[in-house]
Amino acid sequence: MEMGKIYNIKYVDAYYLYSKEVDNTKLSLHEAFGYVKKNGNNIIITFIKKRDSDEEKDTILGLAIPDTALISKENIVNKNIFVDFKIGMSVSVKWRDPVIFDKSNLRNDCPIMYTEGILFKIEKDYFVLKNPETIRIYPTPIKNHPVKKPNYYIIPTSLIVDMTILKINK
Repeated sequence: MEMGKIYNIKYVDAYYLYSKEVDNTKLSLHEAFGYVKKNGNNIIITFIKKRDSDEEKDTILGLAIPDTALISKENIVNKNIFVDFKIGMSVSVKWRDPVIFDKSNLRNDCPIMYTEGILFKIEKDYFVLKNPETIRIYPTPIKNHPVKKPNYYIIPTSLIVDMTILKINK
């Protein structure tokens, strides 16, 4: 990536719903414009910096996203790891979450989230979990996300690090 050049980055993100019933779910395309750098398997986008500065300490607002969240990399996820999962199963999902940051909380990586719930819907590029419990496990301290428990969580497969069957509900 070229220093001093502004890029347009398109990516997907997880989201949650408080509605009682869910019919239509889909992934939304998000866009960010800014200066871009790669840090391991994260993409760091700086939206606003102090004028004429390339110093990290002069960052005012930015975004850290998993490189797998990029639309251009969406199809590199190994979909075969999800073949044993069926609707109605209780599952746990460990996933990387895009996060916005400001000068008080500079970031070079993405939070790691852990969600347990009932597999409600399986699509080619995302899962819907019903009655999810989600916590942020990295960075510490561990905390609920969101604070108020939603009824559904939509998680793109491209963000998933690990997924485990907890119980097969009949």
